[in-house]
Amino acid sequence: MIFDIGDEMPARITFLGVGGGRFVIINQIRASGGWILEMDGEMIHVDPGPGALVRAKQYGIKLKKLTGVIVSHAHPDHYTDAEMVIEAMTDGARKKRGFIIGNKTIFQGSDGYRPVISPYHAKAVDRKIILSQGDKAKIGKNNSIEVEAVPTNHGEPGGIGLIFRGSVTLGFSGDGEYFTEQAGHFNGCDYIMINCLRPRDIKWPMHMNAEGARQLIGRIEPKPKLAILQHFGIKMLNGVAEREAGWITRETGVKTIAARDGLVLNLDRNDDSVRHGLEKFIK
Repeated sequence: MIFDIGDEMPARITFLGVGGGRFVIINQIRASGGWILEMDGEMIHVDPGPGALVRAKQYGIKLKKLTGVIVSHAHPDHYTDAEMVIEAMTDGARKKRGFIIGNKTIFQGSDGYRPVISPYHAKAVDRKIILSQGDKAKIGKNNSIEVEAVPTNHGEPGGIGLIFRGSVTLGFSGDGEYFTEQAGHFNGCDYIMINCLRPRDIKWPMHMNAEGARQLIGRIEPKPKLAILQHFGIKMLNGVAEREAGWITRETGVKTIAARDGLVLNLDRNDDSVRHGLEKFIK
């Protein structure tokens, strides 16, 4: 299913898997391949977890066309296929191209975590970019996209959320529990994507539930055009994620949807009418 925003396509997201939590991941009840952002001539694979290669093939994504890979933190559901995705991007590490972005833990290890990108794979790309919370980097042709790392409250202390500023401004919460200052980092985002592990009435330390997502979405200024929930644990399956998305929509006035494996979202900064009704997203 394609949710289409506006007539043009300044940016597109393809979900290679919306699964989160160990039981969903190890049983592949939902896929866990991360997601692809295409914007301003760039094609970026974010959090290529288990099965990223297989799901890319399933959905017709040519990984050799990638221009970059980003890993938000050093948990295996976010990095497992990252090195092989880098090899796909660099033609088996034979053509030095593209970039890899991650925090220090991704490359150096810390606090009980080992590095998850080998020096061999880091050298296969043109640029290795280490981002700590609050850092920014310019990427793409003519530095057309700015990537900002924003804080998270998660078990991997160096974990980052992301903001992409280009033809559209897309915020990504990364993994972590809601905290009061979080919304301020995403002010001005046209779209916000949230890793939402559990429904509103079930908390899990250092992970987002739907109540936290509601608070985050409701406090972003101005209101984003669309909020997208993904990275679902087992208690968000069987229609629960869709129910929680509908509840957040009613509570915040921001259209909120639950992503699905294989979903493609076309994003347009200029279509303000997308705030009114799901029919504007469907073609």
